[in-house]
Amino acid sequence: MANDWAAFGADLHLELRGTRLRAGLMDALREAVRSGRLAAGTRLPSSRSLAADLGTARNTVADAYAELVAEGWLTARQGSGTRVADRAEPRDRPRHRAPATPPVTATPVHNLKAGTPDLASFPRADWLKAYRRALTAAPDEAFGYGDPRGRTELRTALAEYLARARGVHARPGRIVVCAGFVHGLTLIGRVLRDRGARAAAVESYGLRVHADVLAGAGLDTPPLPFDERGTRVDGLTSLTGCGAVLMTAAHQFPLGGALPPDRRAAVVDWARASGGLVLEDDYDGEFRYDR
Repeated sequence: MANDWAAFGADLHLELRGTRLRAGLMDALREAVRSGRLAAGTRLPSSRSLAADLGTARNTVADAYAELVAEGWLTARQGSGTRVADRAEPRDRPRHRAPATPPVTATPVHNLKAGTPDLASFPRADWLKAYRRALTAAPDEAFGYGDPRGRTELRTALAEYLARARGVHARPGRIVVCAGFVHGLTLIGRVLRDRGARAAAVESYGLRVHADVLAGAGLDTPPLPFDERGTRVDGLTSLTGCGAVLMTAAHQFPLGGALPPDRRAAVVDWARASGGLVLEDDYDGEFRYDR
């Protein structure tokens, strides 16, 4: 009875069958090309690399490659390696018509879309220098599974920055680094629901996606009304089971303007009295155009 074995190359994932490794390798490569799994132009591993993956002599792989080149399945060029040759599409693969080229539209000179910064001003060179410096100094354990709240060094730096630039006293142990505001809001929504909150108030004019995140956590999202001075917060005290309020106090989105000091104070008083949380989406507070 013929022996069957599976040998998976690091890049090819080939299943070889039979007792003759060279013949099995050639059959597996033909089938991969014929089925379309290896598309035309795909570069194959070097004979040395594939031989090491398969646990066989390099000449075995080199001879298989050479014969497949002679048969027209592969091409080999100096400096380009061994690649899958251009062949007819497999019969069982549906042909897809190339999508029509979309019409060229004029690019505006200035993009004034709300919430979109000047991405061309990103400090690429400074970012790269800082990245390299941090990567060079990072201990080996920094590349493994760490604290789910984020690296201690980062949370310590954030705590120092918040105290210096925002006047906020926050210990590193009470900071959680998230992948963005929506990620953080998702986590907070779950915590609020687990704590027994039934609702989180939102601004009547705001991003729908944020309200949807809170609703997805099982919370009601009663809207706060809006007048000529901004979001009205006097109705917070009458909301039953409200565990948080979500606001863009520093720069209301999308209407603009900052929440007046007396209304900010009223929100803080509500939070202290009720134990509720104030969730601020400070989406552009770090944009500084004066330096």
